[in-house]
Amino acid sequence: MNDNLKNFFEKLFGQVPQSEWELLKTILEPVEVPKGADIHKIGKLCKNLWFLEKGAVRVYEYSNETERTTHFFIENNLFIDYHSVLTNSTSEIGFKAEENSLLQQMPYDKLLSLFDKSHYLERLARLMAERQFVMEFELRRQLLNFDALERYEFLIKTQPYIFQRFALKDIASFIGITPVSLSRLRKMK
Repeated sequence: MNDNLKNFFEKLFGQVPQSEWELLKTILEPVEVPKGADIHKIGKLCKNLWFLEKGAVRVYEYSNETERTTHFFIENNLFIDYHSVLTNSTSEIGFKAEENSLLQQMPYDKLLSLFDKSHYLERLARLMAERQFVMEFELRRQLLNFDALERYEFLIKTQPYIFQRFALKDIASFIGITPVSLSRLRKMK
C-alpha cells in the first residue's frame, strides 16, 4: 500500500532511488482511523508526519471559542503541524478523519534520524516543506484578498471534490461564512 507515497513523491520530484525508498519504508507505520476520530488533538505535541492513502481529513482550530476549518485533505496528501513539531509546543490545530482513513504515519524523530543517513531524504523533506510554505502563503493571500463569493468560486474551480466529501458546515467555516450564507451562494450559482 505504501507505494502510493512513493508515487506521490515521484510525481512531484522525479524518481526516488530504491535504496532511499527502502530506508524511508523502515519508519512507515500504517494507521487506520475511523470516520469521526481524531488523528491529532489540539493541545497535544505533534510528533508525526502523515501521508493520507485513503480517506478525507479536516484540519480545524478554535478562534474565539468557535471551531474553524482551515484545511481539507484527501488521498495522496501529506500533513503535519509544522509549528508544533518545530517549536516543540502543543498544537493549536487538530486533524479529524471525515471518512474512514488509511494513513502512513512517520514519527518525526525517526524521520530526523533518517536525514543523518540520507541527504536525498533530507532534500526531499526540504522540498516538501517549501511546497507546504507556498500553499500556506497562497491560502493566506486568498483569505486576505478574496471575499466569500470569490473563495467559494475558487473552491469549486480548484477543489470541487470538497463539496462531495466534506460537510457543508465545515466548508462554510473554511470560507468564513455561516452555513445559511453558503446555501445562498450555492443557490445563486
